[in-house]
Amino acid sequence: MIETAFLTAIINPKRSKQFEQFFIENKTPLLLWTNGRGTASSDILDYLGIGESDKDIVFTVLSQAKAKRVLKNMDKKMQLYIPGNGVAFTIPLCSFAGMTALQQVCGESTERLLQESVKDEEEAPMEQYQYQLIVAIISRGHVDAAMDAAREASARGGTVIHALGTGNKHIEQFFGISIAQERDMIFIVSTTAAKDNIMKAIVAEMGKVTKSHAIVFSLPINDIVGLRLLEDEEDDAEAEENTEEQAQK
Repeated sequence: MIETAFLTAIINPKRSKQFEQFFIENKTPLLLWTNGRGTASSDILDYLGIGESDKDIVFTVLSQAKAKRVLKNMDKKMQLYIPGNGVAFTIPLCSFAGMTALQQVCGESTERLLQESVKDEEEAPMEQYQYQLIVAIISRGHVDAAMDAAREASARGGTVIHALGTGNKHIEQFFGISIAQERDMIFIVSTTAAKDNIMKAIVAEMGKVTKSHAIVFSLPINDIVGLRLLEDEEDDAEAEENTEEQAQK
């Protein structure tokens, strides 16, 4: 199994060019940039560098081995150990829709990814997660078609954010698509049981051979509130029917 990670960095917009150059120097093929704003101004948030001010949010996908190296280099070179300079973290990916897409975003061959892949024995097996977050990265303007495909595969809905892609020119030419363009990111919360069908449906409709060039992967969710499963609703409906039948009797 190839271990990959979703790296997120929250930084000061004034340092965006410096961070972009850092990612280029560290040979990070895929970068997605969007804007954010802090919602509090407490001492703790200020200490983390995510207080009440404009921020740039950077997303990328890397092998776990490379993600660890990038975080270590970022902490040192971009001085994240200094309060206010930003924060960065990684989340392990559960699965990736297609080896070609995985090679594309990581910028490495399958052999290299397998060679660098490391497994933390203390990490919970991915199949133990009941819920997962599906992330679909697609060219701007194809959200409706992607969500239609996802709903056909039982997705309940999704959240969309806009981002600007920047990437390694060599990787773009090799794969025949442009990463440096406007992108939409769709976030869909799903059960682990339904995740594969939803990801396959999106890729089948919006994959590499289409104009949307979708990249789809999933992230583990430890705990969740506010999501009711379709099975729960069906159980409720069945219970209501039983109650009505008993009342009629």
